[in-house]
Amino acid sequence: MSEKIVKSRCQEICDLCGKWIEEGERCRMIRDDFLPFMVFFEHLRCPDAAPAAQPDLPSPKRPAAGLAD
Repeated sequence: MSEKIVKSRCQEICDLCGKWIEEGERCRMIRDDFLPFMVFFEHLRCPDAAPAAQPDLPSPKRPAAGLAD
């Protein structure tokens, strides 16, 4: 897959959120390298997208008592 940021020449539907990408708006165009007729369009930032989830990281372990001199 190859991707490129382009200005849309006509209205397209975002393949992630399903909303319209207006003519002249910058968007991401993704094309399959093996099937070049398969083209996908995405907003650079989808309007109603939720923020990325932060992973739950384990808290750091405290050193055992008496080992740290």
